Order: sequence, then C-alpha cells, then structure tokens
Amino acid sequence: MYHVVIAIQCISIFLLMEECWIIFRYWRGRLHSCLFFACAATLINNVGYLLELQSGSKDAYLAALRFSYFGRVWIPFSLLLFIAELVGTKIPEAVRIVLAAISTVTYVFVFTLDQNTMFYTDTGFFIYGDFPYFLRHDGLWHHVWNVLIVLYLLYGITLLIRGYKNSKSRNAQKRYFMILLAVFTEGFFAVIQMIKPFMVNHFYDFTMIGYSLGSLFMLIAIFRYRLLDTEMIAREYVIDELSEGIFAIDENGSLVFSNKPALELFPEIEDGTQDVIDRLGSAISEGKPLAMNGRIFSAQAMPLGENGVSAGVLYSLTDDTEHYHYMEQLEEQKRIADDANKAKSSFLANMSHEIRTPINAVLGMDEMILRESREKSILSYAHDIQTAGRTLLSLINDILDFSKIEEGRMEILPTQYELSSLVGDVGNMIRERARRKGLAFEIDVDSNIPYVLYGDDIRIRQILLNLLTNAVKYTEKGRVRLELGYEKCSDDEIDLRFSISDTGIGMKEEDMDSLFSPFERIEESRNRAVEGTGLGMSIVKQLLALMGSKLDVKSEYGKGSEFSFTIRQKVIKWSPVGDYSTRYENGIDNAQYRELFHAPDASVLVVDDTEVNLDVIRNLLKRTMINVDTASSGREALVCVQRRSYDMIFIDHMMPDIDGIETLRLIRETLQDPPVCIALTANAVSGAREIYLNAGFADYLSKPVDGKHLEEMIRSYLPKDKMQSVEDERSQPRDLEKTILVVDDDEVICRATKEILGNEYRVESCMNAREAVSVASKTHPSLILLDINMSEMNGFEVFQKLKEDNETSEIPVMYITADEDREKEVLVFKNGAQDLIRKPFSPEVLRQRCKRVIALDMYQKNLQGEVVKQTDRAERLNREMMLALSRAVDAKDHYTNGHSERVAKYSAEIAKRMGKSTAFQDMIYGLGLLHDIGKIGIPEEIINKTSKLTDEEFAQIKEHTVIGYGILKNISDMPELATAARSHHEKYDGSGYPDKLAGEDIPEIARIICVADCYDAMTSTRTYSKPKEQSVVRDEIIRCKGKHFDPVIADVMISMIDDDKNFIMNERGGIPGWLADIPQISIDQGISNCGDISGFLSVLKVFHQTAAGKADEIEKLMKQDDIEGYTIKVHALKSSARIIGAGELSALAKELEDAGKRSDVSFIDEKTPVLLERYRALDKKLEAFDEQRIKLRVLSDDMRREAICTMAEIAESMDYGMMEELISDLKKYDLSPDDRSLVEQIEDMLMKLDWDGITSLIASPGR
Repeated sequence: MYHVVIAIQCISIFLLMEECWIIFRYWRGRLHSCLFFACAATLINNVGYLLELQSGSKDAYLAALRFSYFGRVWIPFSLLLFIAELVGTKIPEAVRIVLAAISTVTYVFVFTLDQNTMFYTDTGFFIYGDFPYFLRHDGLWHHVWNVLIVLYLLYGITLLIRGYKNSKSRNAQKRYFMILLAVFTEGFFAVIQMIKPFMVNHFYDFTMIGYSLGSLFMLIAIFRYRLLDTEMIAREYVIDELSEGIFAIDENGSLVFSNKPALELFPEIEDGTQDVIDRLGSAISEGKPLAMNGRIFSAQAMPLGENGVSAGVLYSLTDDTEHYHYMEQLEEQKRIADDANKAKSSFLANMSHEIRTPINAVLGMDEMILRESREKSILSYAHDIQTAGRTLLSLINDILDFSKIEEGRMEILPTQYELSSLVGDVGNMIRERARRKGLAFEIDVDSNIPYVLYGDDIRIRQILLNLLTNAVKYTEKGRVRLELGYEKCSDDEIDLRFSISDTGIGMKEEDMDSLFSPFERIEESRNRAVEGTGLGMSIVKQLLALMGSKLDVKSEYGKGSEFSFTIRQKVIKWSPVGDYSTRYENGIDNAQYRELFHAPDASVLVVDDTEVNLDVIRNLLKRTMINVDTASSGREALVCVQRRSYDMIFIDHMMPDIDGIETLRLIRETLQDPPVCIALTANAVSGAREIYLNAGFADYLSKPVDGKHLEEMIRSYLPKDKMQSVEDERSQPRDLEKTILVVDDDEVICRATKEILGNEYRVESCMNAREAVSVASKTHPSLILLDINMSEMNGFEVFQKLKEDNETSEIPVMYITADEDREKEVLVFKNGAQDLIRKPFSPEVLRQRCKRVIALDMYQKNLQGEVVKQTDRAERLNREMMLALSRAVDAKDHYTNGHSERVAKYSAEIAKRMGKSTAFQDMIYGLGLLHDIGKIGIPEEIINKTSKLTDEEFAQIKEHTVIGYGILKNISDMPELATAARSHHEKYDGSGYPDKLAGEDIPEIARIICVADCYDAMTSTRTYSKPKEQSVVRDEIIRCKGKHFDPVIADVMISMIDDDKNFIMNERGGIPGWLADIPQISIDQGISNCGDISGFLSVLKVFHQTAAGKADEIEKLMKQDDIEGYTIKVHALKSSARIIGAGELSALAKELEDAGKRSDVSFIDEKTPVLLERYRALDKKLEAFDEQRIKLRVLSDDMRREAICTMAEIAESMDYGMMEELISDLKKYDLSPDDRSLVEQIEDMLMKLDWDGITSLIASPGR
C-alpha cells in the first residue's frame, strides 16, 4: 500500500509540473500569473509531502513539513486570485494584503513550531509499518487557518457559479464547470482531512488526493476547453475601461446595458432609446462622425445574438477627436511641404545660376594669372583667390549634391581613370590648406595598387575632399594623413581601401550619432569658427551607400580621428602605381600648367550673354592655338553659324531673349550637318544633366569652367586630324615611375649601374639570382638588366623563370655580360631578350639603350591597348548594326514597337539567371535582335493584317524562319545566328516548325528565345491581340511548360515575371496593365504631354490625389452660383485632363468654361452633373494607384467548398493560427459580397475566440 501511495504522489507531481510548463509557455497576463502561482504552490506542497512520506525521523519529517507548507499556505490565496481574475471580480488591495499577511504568519508559525504552540500544541513521531506517523494536537492558529480555508472555498465556489451563469457560450460554461469541479474536489478533500472521519486520515493526508484530482481537472480545462484563452472572456467584464461608449438594445428597443461613457454622452438614454438610435443610425448610414461635448466620435452598430437568433444591437462610440485633428494637421503640413519644396527648387536653380556665374569669371581670370604671371607675390595672391573661390564653390556644390541625393537623382557614373591622377588632384587641393594651418600633409600609397581603374573617380574625389577638408578644419596642430591600400578580389576587380587620419580634436562617443546629420556640427560652440554647411559627412555617407560601401569611424576625444572606407573597382591595367609618395613629394613644387593639345586648324564658337565668361573661355584656350569665336546671344550665334562652320559650339543655357535650348533647336534647323553642341551652364541642380541631354546637347560643362576639363572635353569631341600632340615629356600621359632592376652577383656592377641610372630611374638591385623572380614580382620594374654569368644560376635560367611567371613574363630584359662570346649573343636574342650590353659599359650608351628598350616596350603595350580598343569598337559597331537591322525588321510590323530588342533583353536575362557566362549572355542578346530577320521576306499586308489569317497566309508567315536562316547561314563566324532564326518556333513537344524538333534536340539558344519571344507576344500590342495582364501571361506559360516550352527555361521566365513588381517587362516599360484598360485616357497622348512614362505616371497620381476635392469644389461653386470661381476651376480641369490624355473630359470642361464666360447658367446646370459623373468615374478607376494591387484571382466553386470544409475542421479543433492563415489566403481572391461578408464575420468572431459562433455560422443553410 505504501508504494501505491508513493506512486500516486509521484504522478500528481508529474501532472503539476506539466501544468506549470503549459501555463508558462502560454503566459500572457495577470490571469495566467495567478494560475501559475497556484500551480507552483501546489507543486511545492506535493513535493514536500512526498518527502514527508519518506521521512525516517522526526527531524526529517519536520524539515519536509516546513518545505510542504511553504507552498501549502499560498494555495488558497493564489486560487482565489485566479478565480477573481477569471470572473472579473476585483479584490480590494487592502484585503489582498491582509490575506497575504495571514498566509505569511501561518508559515512563520509552522517554520517555528518547535518554539511555539500556536499551530501545534505538542508533537510526536513514530513509524507504523512503512508509513511515518506524526502525532500532533492542533493549536489555536491551526483552527483559525481551517476556518479561513473554508471561507476561501465558499467564496471561490460562489464566484465560479456566478461566472458559469453569466457565460455566453457552451464552451465557456464547460470551462467554468471544469474549474469549479477542480476547486470543489480540492475543498472537499481538505474538509475531510480537517474532520478526520477515518482512521487512515491519521496516516495519510487526504488533501493530496484533492490536489491530484484538481490538477487533472485543470489540465482538462486547459486542453479541452482552452482555459489559457480565457483572457478574451475577462474582457467582457472590464468593458467600461476598454471602450469610449457602449450600450446594448434588445429586440424590443429597451436598454439592457450601458457603460459609464455612454451614459455621459447620452444621459437621456435611460428614459428612452429611440431618439438616440435614430441619431446613431443616421450617422452610421451616412458615414459621418458625431460632434458631442466638444469631441468627435465615430459610431458603429453590431448585431447581438447566438446560433443565428437575434438578441438586439450593440452600439459603440469611439473618440476620434485626435485622429480628425491629426488628419487636418497632416493636410496642412502637406500643403506647407509642397510650397516649401517648390520654393526650394526655385531657390536652388536661381542660386546655382546667379552665384556660379560670377564665380566662373573670378576663377577663370585667376587661372589666367596663375598661367601667365611669374611674380611670386602675384602668384601668392592668385593662389589665395583660387583657394577662397574653391571653398565657396565647394559649399554650393555640397548643397546642390545634398538636394540631388534627397531627390534620389544622384547617380554613380563609372569611367576609366588613373589612380595617381586622382590622388594627385586631391593632394594638390588639400596641401595648401594644410600648409596654411602649419599641418603636415602625408600621402601613403601602396606601390602595388593597379595604376588604371574603372569607377566614378569624380565621386571618389568628392568623398576624399570632404573627409580631408574636415580633417584639416578640425586639426590645429600635428598632421593629416591619407593612406591607400588594396586587396585583390578577382582577376579584374580589387577592393580599394582609403584611410584618412588626423591628430585633431576627436569626438566623444555620444557625438557619433550626430556625425552624419545634415546642417549639424559636433560641439557647435567649440567649433563655431569652422567654416562649412555641415553637409559634407551626410553627402559622404550617401555617396558611399550608392557605391555599396560605408564609412568606418574611429575617434578618441582630444587625440584625433580616423575615417576609412573600401570600394570595389574594376582593374583596366594591373601595372602598379609604384612609389607614389616619393613622386608626390618631388613633384609638389614642380606643378605647372601644360596644354593637352594644339589645334590651330580647329574652330569653336562660345555663346554666352556675359562678356567676362566669353573672355575666360577664350583665354583658357589661348595656348591650345584653337580659333575661338564668341557670340553674346542666341540670335548672334545663328548669324555666326551661317557665316562660318565650327567644329564645336558651347552654348550657355540661361540667356535673355532665346535660351540655350531654343538656340540649339534653331541651329539644328538652320544647318544640315550641325556640329557637336555642348551646354555651358551654371545650373547644377538635380535633373540638369538629363534636361540638356534630352534637349539634344552632346554633353554639358558646369560653371565655373575648369581649364583642364574644358580641354579634355574638346579633345574628346574634336576631329583627331585637327589635333596635334604637344612635344614635351610633361604633356605625355602620366605613367608609373620607371624602375630598373639589376640582377648581378657583383656588388660593384650593381653600385655602378645605380650611379649611372639613378638620376633618371629608380634602381633596385638583386645579387641572388634565385631571388630575381620574387624581387621582380614585388617591384614590377620597367626593365631588368640581367647578368649572364652568375654563380648560383646563370642568366638564361633566370630569364626562363621570369617568362614562366605571369607577373614578370611581360617585363623586357637586357642582358649584361663581360664575355665576347658571339654564340651567347645569338642565344640572347633567340630566347627573346630585348638587348645585350657588354661590361664595362659607357654611361651614356647604357642610358640611351635603357631608354630605347623602355620606350619600345611602352610603344608595343600601347599598340596592344589600341588593338583592344579597336576590337571593342568593332564589336560595338557590330552590335549597333545588329540593332539597326532588328529595328528595320520591327519597322515593317506597324503594330510592333521594339519587339526584337525586348526579346533580346529577356533572352539575355534568362541566360543570366540560368548561370550562363557573360559571353553567352552577349551572344544570345545578338541572336535575339535578329531572330525575326526573316520577316523581311514576308509581304507587309500579311504581317499587318488585322483580321484572321487564311491557312495560306499563315503558312507564308511561318516561312520567315526559313528565310531568316537563308539570310544568316553564310555568317561562318557566328553560325548560332542562323540556328536561332530557324529554330525559335520549335516546340518542346515536337509540334513546332519548321523542322518538328523536340526536347533537347532543339538548340538551347532557340529554346531560350522561344520563351522570350512568346512572352513579348503576349505582353505587347499585336495585329491580333492587345497586351495581356501579367497574371494571365504567367498562367499561360505554366500551362505550356513542357508542351511548348522547356520546363527549366519556363520556370526562369516565371521567376522574372514574379520579380517584375512594377510591370517593366512590357512594351510600355512601366505602364500597369489596369491603366491600359481605361478607355477615357490616351496613354500615348499622356506620355507625349508629360515627356516620358515616369512623368506621366507621376502626373496621373497627382490628378487622382486631387480629383475628389476638386470635383466637390466645382459642385459647390455651381450650387452657390459663383460663376467666376466655377469658370476658373473648370478651366483648370480642362488643362489637367488634357495633360493626362483624358480628351473627352477636357473637351466637356472646355464647353463648360465657355459657358461660364458667357454666363450661360442653364447650360452649366445641365452639363455639370455629366462632367462630375465622368470626373469621379475616372477618379474611381485610378484608385489602383492607392495600393498598386494586382487583379485578384477568382475563387471557383470547388475551391469555395473546400475552404468552407476546412474552416469547419479548424473551428472544431479551435486552431487560431490555422484559421487566421486561411482567412488571409481567402482575402487574396475576388470574393462575392456574401463570401466577403462571411469572411469578415468569421474574422470578427475569431478575435473573440467565439468558436461556437464560427461553427454555427459555417453550418448555417446555404453555406
């Protein structure tokens, strides 16, 4: 028997631990806290009693008793708190404190029972069989405790019975019943233990049975009746605190419930409800808010009932005052922001032009002083002017760049550049600033960094200038240092690493967050004297983000800062930059202007209304010998171009009379073959570049004009036959500092060679032949002087090692030897050496021979570069010819616009996603361009026939694949062209034409083009169809996968469709399908009026956003007989409707405008309702802009039945997550009004966890 009792006790402990774990997992609030408290207390009690049963002495028993009572004294208290929380009864704070104090005192008496007689008057202990027997006589406090337990039980059971009666569903009643059963069971066995009617009561505590059974019933309540979701039930009892105003009316119109806020709003409701109900009903039906007691309320009504039986209506009033005020404030703020944005744009444009124009004059004239003056004092003043002008220009550029970044118009434009040139420019601009503050400026460049890179050097230069300028600004003594390093990523890319450090004031940790804030400066009071806008760091951060990088900052307050970043750059030439630091230091004092070219036979025209600007450009170009004519207006320029031909024309944008863009247009109309025209502008605000290029300018040059940039631009556009190179070493393209490596085991020879060549070259020595390759790899010399006879390895062996190494194989080698052996001389040149010279050598002969070999090597490498350049040009011309041919084919089809180009793009993207090489992608792009070239041989009347083709005509159309094959088959260098043209209509199942190929027998290139071709056919305008929705096209490709299309390639195209969120992949290039279905709007006209698709969509969105308000305003003015205001508004509508291509609406608005002008009231009254109806109908169709939703799928009858059955199963299992997921899925379908209402009702019941209601609703007739 003893072991049975022990086993039962262990089971009860296990059940309690399980219950505690479940409650802990689903812990949500106070209710679960109370339940967990009760469960934990019971667990401690049961574990303690298990220890009592196993005690072998009185001391052990008392220790177990104390442990048991540590939980037992809190069981009734925690259960009462749980029950009160469950039924919504609030126990006063004072009562809870008293009850907790009683439990605490009780445990104190138990813990010290050997020192007091309050709980037990006397005690004893012996073992009876296996059971320990604890003799005790109850003391006064034990009787008080028993009475208190009875009171706990009676009050708790009373509360549960009340909750049972008030519950509104069978599930809730079952839940209450199970909890009531648990509490009653525990109470019943507790009372049995108090009165001890059985002998066994003296050996076994019957409360343990009660606790075990109670735990079992509680688990049933948790699992079967969702006890842990009872927080939703508790809300019914605290509704006064959760709603603004709520009251319920029964079927007879009588008030059955109201909370305090409702009575405050409608005190008359207690006397009668009809007036209140009428008022609320009117507000709800009209969708209008109610204004009461100085507040604004929204009213709602909800039917009450259960199992389909109506029990009345629940009305609620929500205080929306703050929401309405907030919306009003938002409207006002939007208006203010729009006005501010317009003002900002206007200000930036004016500032750019009005400030940059005089700066152009100042810096331009200053540049002439620097070029022509030789007096030190004047040059010093000129340098001061240049520094100040560049500082002012930098501030303006920061503001303009920040504006571009804000508007998302800043672009990264990569180009080929020389790293040493970039670093040199930055160094020259910062060096003078650092010198004036007495700071050391250091540049440390890794000598192995590749020399020529590909990236946006202008933005890199801007980032470096911002960071270095800041370093100089905030450093009072010490140094500023620029370091460059790199890490090789691949065969054609490196990570270029920049670090800017200073010994300045540093930053505190808390100031780091303000570092990138625009218009803010760290420690403003301390740095008040520092010039600048505070925009630099913000611009740096965002430019780096555009380049895929970020700025790392390390700083120690009072000691200095370090800023570093890494950007990925492509490598054009791997030749190393060499010892840049030495060259920089040596070249600092030798910087001198030198023109890039001479062009005495060339002529340019400069058009600008400011005379000083004309003088600046004329003088900047003086030493190039180019002929410069000037014109002070657009009309004068027209006279000039009629009198003389020019190679280039520079035209200022903003001029009086006719501006630069209009001047360009007139020049193009006047001349049959107009020259290259460059925009000369001080307007550097966002979008300026696009304006000039779209207007027809070849390029644009910002003011103030930089002499170097001006010459580079002219050199890039001027005919090559009119330019002459400047015969001067300094005018040659800058190259790496030349290094000569001497490999000789004779120290004397190495020293002598260095003395002879050291003034012109950097000379490195290697006296160990075995290390020659390693040294050459590190130093990258321009020439290696290699001794033939060396002790460890002869020169021929070293030469072979050099040629085997990729990094040294291209370095020219000149042998040096003291031998007179002619056979060795023959062997030298046979092996591939560039030259041989005998020791002892004449210094002048050695210098000349070295110079000749290095020059010849450079010439050969430049020639190789030119070959690559011409090859690229040939490939580009080839691509352009293919593009021209594809457009010629497309031009024959009057309904197809750019079909071949789109197929080429789609094919290349498919290839890319399939993991094909870049070469394959380029190839298939070309194949896509010419896949339809055979249509040249098809009669135009067949291609453009809008009615159904006859069998004969369709057979003739199918011949275009064979015709295309015949045209392209003789291009032997690219046989894939003919294959793609012939086989792109073959189908995967073998039903295509012309050869009935199937599966893998169809060339892969043709399978790719087939999918791209069919996709474009479905998404573009054809003689036989209009563009289809993306979703329809997607379904069609899925349907034809494995039948017409290669399944793998079809899946790739489906992924492209899924990624095409903005509908870019169609002939409109960004026009949503739903917009094409609005007949009131001519998309072509709208695009024409707005410039491009982006502008059209932007204008259309604004039209939609303002339509509702403007329609109401027109209607209001008509009713008020305000004819003047009415006419103004319909005039505005006429213009805006015409801009978006709504021709009919615009025409009607014009009729009403004319009626307003002649005060024809009867016509206005008759036609305005028609105008408003069309206006609002169009606005309704544009609502898709609000969410940009794709058309919803249709829910079939089978899918609907399956959804209903699934809902019933989920409701039966009461799975909240599954039901929520199913509702979310259903909302993605185009539901009928009844089904939409059903889903909304189920969603509402789910929020209340009304599973019975959901089950009843689903089971109702007709579902």
